[in-house]
Amino acid sequence: MVRPVPTSSLAASSAFVVLDGPGGLPVHLLRTRKFKTVALSWALECPLDERRAARALLGDLLTRGTASHPGLADLSARCDELYATDLGGSVGAHGPLQLVKFSMVTLADRYAEGLDLFRQASELLSEAVHEPPLQEGRFRRDHLEQERANLVRAIEGLADDKGHWALRRMIETLHADTPYGLHSWGTAEEAAALDEAAVHSTWDDLLTSAPGRLFVVGDVEEEQALEAAERLGRSVPRPEPAQRLPLPEQIARAPLRVTEAEDLSQSKLVLGFRLPESAVRSPAATTFATVFGGGSHSRLFKRVREAESLAYGCGARMLHDSGTLVVQAGIDASSAARVEELVVEELARLAIEPVSDDELQLSKRAQSRRLRSLVDHPRALGGFRLAQLLAGRPHELPDAIAAAEAVTAADVMEIAAAVRLDAVYLLEGTAT
Repeated sequence: MVRPVPTSSLAASSAFVVLDGPGGLPVHLLRTRKFKTVALSWALECPLDERRAARALLGDLLTRGTASHPGLADLSARCDELYATDLGGSVGAHGPLQLVKFSMVTLADRYAEGLDLFRQASELLSEAVHEPPLQEGRFRRDHLEQERANLVRAIEGLADDKGHWALRRMIETLHADTPYGLHSWGTAEEAAALDEAAVHSTWDDLLTSAPGRLFVVGDVEEEQALEAAERLGRSVPRPEPAQRLPLPEQIARAPLRVTEAEDLSQSKLVLGFRLPESAVRSPAATTFATVFGGGSHSRLFKRVREAESLAYGCGARMLHDSGTLVVQAGIDASSAARVEELVVEELARLAIEPVSDDELQLSKRAQSRRLRSLVDHPRALGGFRLAQLLAGRPHELPDAIAAAEAVTAADVMEIAAAVRLDAVYLLEGTAT
């Protein structure tokens, strides 16, 4: 059970300061002795374009060795020397942006027996990013081939999780021909075609021109955080990072429908709804999604699963970066039309019938618990702050909680009235 954190304690435990780092790199620092570890993440912002597969490959390619520690075993041994410091590279997306992150988690200096651990760990991460084990100025062929094969397998493996795959196919349908419909890893074909020249030039451009932010959470002085920014950013002047990304253009059309079949025992139905910008930016958007389909108390769970027993599970959530409400249900294929009908009916009812106090309070408490639990996770605090900045939503945790707790039943009904069905995807199970 998550115990409520007093507002005053919450503000103190989640209060970032923003420092102007070398080259204009913003450093978001949360100084706290609450954790035994320090989490650092350098998030670089790039367009979701034809080079996204190359950037996706760089996350793992650059964290498998350095010039001084040229192989995985060498680098792992060095990390073990630094109290099991964890280095990583990852790629994700937020709206039209690809986010390339290089991160580390290391023990706080006060537990490291006098070792200047944060400095040494951030130096190792910097070496990984800027000084990989090149051969004659090129990425090692064996490293490149292995990571390219890994990336291709990972992209192809997306189809193995049928619930996630159905969601991806709906997003691709709803946001076709826009960056919002693209996966941050690229396609298997794009990944398989990567060569050293393409990856190398992408690496050069990423480190010299991509805007970004540095997030540091833990027992770290401002001077230490700025020195880490210098090591990673190398004082390269960069454009300012995004503050509030645009949402997809609103399109007036009949709902798009796609049905695909596979040998599955359970079909996957995914409905995609568009919301106007005013609704997406509202603090009530998440509360609305929770009332509608966010748990066992929600409208969809009670109607679709319990009352009519038409779904193994049925829920809803907001994708704030693309202004999309997603409803997912595991069903028998023969029930697809009826489940869609019920979802639309419940949405229309939510727009005109007052939300009960129980529904509203349960939903607000669930949202508050999710937000308050972030104070126990140093990595999550930085990730939440970045996502909120890009979405143009309250990025100070106490402000986000206060906004959620101030939502009224009328606010939820107003959001429901603005939602419009745009895409229906059915992954039809054909197993008998």
